[in-house]
Amino acid sequence: MRTRAGRTEIPALCTELADLLRGRAPGVVICELTGPGRPGVATVEALLRLRLLAHRYGWQLRLQNPTPELVALLGLLGLAGVLTPDES
Repeated sequence: MRTRAGRTEIPALCTELADLLRGRAPGVVICELTGPGRPGVATVEALLRLRLLAHRYGWQLRLQNPTPELVALLGLLGLAGVLTPDES
């Protein structure tokens, strides 16, 4: 999935992820974070909703290449332990 996450794109992102995960054995979803722009609350909302959806299907969601700004924003919102970077 490739898209810029704004509030209006969140439902479509969730539908696309659900379609990809449905019927598959649990594993890890890697969410690669690249591109220009500063992350905002809409980005965090999208990531949280994708994480919740992944968990409903028994999957984990990991962030790949989160920017220092996103890491700081997650910390500020108390979500640093909820959305974790991929360590592989």
